[in-house]
Amino acid sequence: MIKKLATILLVAVLASALFLGYKIVRWKAYVWLPDYVAGVLAREDAPADSTVHVIFVFIDHYEPGLGDAGAEWNRRWLEGYKALASGHRDSYGRVPQHTWFYAYDHKNEEVMTDLSRAVGEGYGEIEFHWHHGNDTNESFGPKLEEALRWFSSFGAMVSAGPEQRVRFGFVHGNCALDNSTIPEHCGVTRELDALRKAGCYADFTFPSLGSPGQPSKVNSIYYATDDDAPKSYDTGQDARVGVRVADRLLMFQGPMTLTPSRRLFEYGAVENDERPAPGREESWVSAGVCVKGRPEWKFVKVYTHGAQSMKTCLGPETDAMFGRLEEHYGRDRYRLHYVTAREAYNLVRAAEDGLRGDPDIYRDYEVTPPRNRQK
Repeated sequence: MIKKLATILLVAVLASALFLGYKIVRWKAYVWLPDYVAGVLAREDAPADSTVHVIFVFIDHYEPGLGDAGAEWNRRWLEGYKALASGHRDSYGRVPQHTWFYAYDHKNEEVMTDLSRAVGEGYGEIEFHWHHGNDTNESFGPKLEEALRWFSSFGAMVSAGPEQRVRFGFVHGNCALDNSTIPEHCGVTRELDALRKAGCYADFTFPSLGSPGQPSKVNSIYYATDDDAPKSYDTGQDARVGVRVADRLLMFQGPMTLTPSRRLFEYGAVENDERPAPGREESWVSAGVCVKGRPEWKFVKVYTHGAQSMKTCLGPETDAMFGRLEEHYGRDRYRLHYVTAREAYNLVRAAEDGLRGDPDIYRDYEVTPPRNRQK
C-alpha cells in the first residue's frame, strides 16, 4: 500500500513538473522568469508606518474600426464607459481614467471627435497606438510626423498653452517595438530614439505574455538604451529616486507574476478571455512596480483591447473590479489614484526628483494636459 501511494505521488509530481515545463515553454516564460525571481528576492517594501498610494492606470489598445461602423461602435462604447465610470471614485473623488491608445491605422475623424469630447468631460486621455510594418529607420520618421500632426489636429497629445508641445505615450501594434518580432510588424531598429525625439515620453506596450517582443526585464519602470540591434529595450536602467535620465526612452511596464490559482501567469490583461476576478487586484499590487527608492508609490498598469472586449471592459465584472479597488485601497493606510498614462509618467518623474508624500498633486508635474482636455 505504501509503495503504491509513493508511486502515485511520484507520478503526480512528474506530471505537475511536465505541465509546468510545458506552460513555461509554451508562453516563453523562460525569457523573463530569471528577472522575476531576482525581483521578488530584492523587492523593496513600503515602510510599515507609511501611507501606500496605489496608482491605477488603465490603458486601452483601442481599435473601434473604420468608417461609419467604427464611429457607431465608438459611440456605443463611450456611452457604456461613461455610465460605468460615473459610478466610481478614487480617494480624491475622481472617476476612473481611461487612456485610449488609439490605433492610427484605424484613423477615423468621427471617432477622434467623440473621443476628444470624452477627454474634455474628464473621462481620460488619448495616446498613440500603431500597427506599422516593413518600415526602415529612414522611412519611419516622416510617417511618424504625419501621424502626430493628425492626432494634434484634434487637440490630442499636444499641450495646451502657447508652446503647444507634442508629447505622447506609445503602444506598438503586435508588440513589435524596435523590430523585436518580424519586419512585417515593424522594421525600425532605431525606433526608441525616433519616438523619443518626436516627443514620446514613455512606451506602455508591455508586458505581453508569450510574445517574442516581451523583454527579459519585468515589473519595472526603466530606461532603455537604443542601438542598431532589434529589441534594444530588453534590459535597461531602473527609474530611481535621485536619478534623472533625459537621453533614453522610459519603458513603463504592467504586472507580470506567477499565480498558480490563475492558469499560472498574471499579466494585467482585462479581456474577454482574462476577466476581472477577486484576488487579481492584490496580485497586481504585489508585483511591486515602482520607482526604486519610492516603494510606497505602487504603479498598477493594466490593459485591454476595449473595442474587441467591450462585453468585459464595460460589464459587471469590471464594475466589480473598480469596487474592489476602492474598497481595498481607498481606506486605512491606502490611497487610490485613478490616473492617465501621462499622469503616471509625471508621477515617475516627480519620484525621481525626490518628491514624496501624496502623489496626487504631481499629476501634471512635467507633461501638461493636452489641449483637448481643456474645457
